[in-house]
Amino acid sequence: MAAAAIIAGVGAVASIAGGIMGSSQASKNNAQARKNAQKQKKFNKKVAKKTNAFNEKRDAAEQANYHAMRDYSFETSIKNWERGKELQDFAYANKLKQFEKSNQIASAQFGLNQEAAVQAFEGQIASVEDMFLANQYQAESGLAALKDAYTEQAFNIKEQDTKLLGIRSNRNLRTAAITNQIDSLMTAGSLQKQATLVEGLIAEGKAAVGQAGGTRLKAKQSSAAALQRGIIGLEAELTGKRTQAGIELAQLNAETSLAITGVGLNLEKINNAIENAEGEAEYNGRIMSSNMNSFINQTERNILELIQQKKYADINTFAAMMLEPEFTGYDPKPELPPEREFVKSMKAIPGFTPSPAQQSVWAPLISGIGSAASGMSNPDFYKK
Repeated sequence: MAAAAIIAGVGAVASIAGGIMGSSQASKNNAQARKNAQKQKKFNKKVAKKTNAFNEKRDAAEQANYHAMRDYSFETSIKNWERGKELQDFAYANKLKQFEKSNQIASAQFGLNQEAAVQAFEGQIASVEDMFLANQYQAESGLAALKDAYTEQAFNIKEQDTKLLGIRSNRNLRTAAITNQIDSLMTAGSLQKQATLVEGLIAEGKAAVGQAGGTRLKAKQSSAAALQRGIIGLEAELTGKRTQAGIELAQLNAETSLAITGVGLNLEKINNAIENAEGEAEYNGRIMSSNMNSFINQTERNILELIQQKKYADINTFAAMMLEPEFTGYDPKPELPPEREFVKSMKAIPGFTPSPAQQSVWAPLISGIGSAASGMSNPDFYKK
């Protein structure tokens, strides 16, 4: 029990001593906290001062950098604008050159189109002229053939007229010969008849003178009968010759009529040949006229087509032409942007330094004393 009391006493002493030491340490801590707070105030003032100095330099540098960059950007924009103007002038000049070259090419192409059209028109006109000359030559050839036909048939007509004249002359001559022959026969017959009658009368007279009586009568009758027979025979002979002459005359008329009919047929053939030649010439003329009209119509269509082709060629040439360039103007000249409004940085002030927390120097001591007292007043302490 004594040892326990000693231990309790020692513990109480230790508690008190710990309290004293805690009180001393609290006092030291309070002093150090006050010192630290004072240092913190000085440090905050120093930081605020340096912050303000830095903010002033930064604001000045920011304004200087802004103005420098603003001036540099404006100068660069002006240079780019001037260079852009030069490039625009160069591009516009190139476009004008291209436009002029396009116009020259188009003008040459229009000239070629016109030249080709003129050559084509001249070719069509030359074709018409050639066709006209060919028709003229053909017409002249047809006219010459018709003239030849007229000439040939005129000779044929003259030949037939001559032949007809010969036939008629032959008929007239032969008719005259037969008529003369008949007249001669009639004259000869009449003379023969008279001679026979005279001879009979003479014979009858002789018979009457030389004889007498019945013999003389018989002789007279015989002479009369012989005279009668001679006259009858002469008349028969004359009648037969006249008939033969009539037959010859009829045959001559028939032959003459056939010959004249043949001449008429030949003349009709000649007229038909002339009509055929005229009809053929007229037909050839109609064909040539139709061909010429058809060729002229085709030529007119060809010329219209050539005109249309030239229009298409001119339209294509015009479509290929370059449009005249227009100068759209320069870009707007750069301007300085509005001046920037600078706001100064807020001035820094030292940060608030709170008062240092103070520890109670009595609390450890009171706590130690309370702990010692508590240990000593414990009933177990006394029991033990």
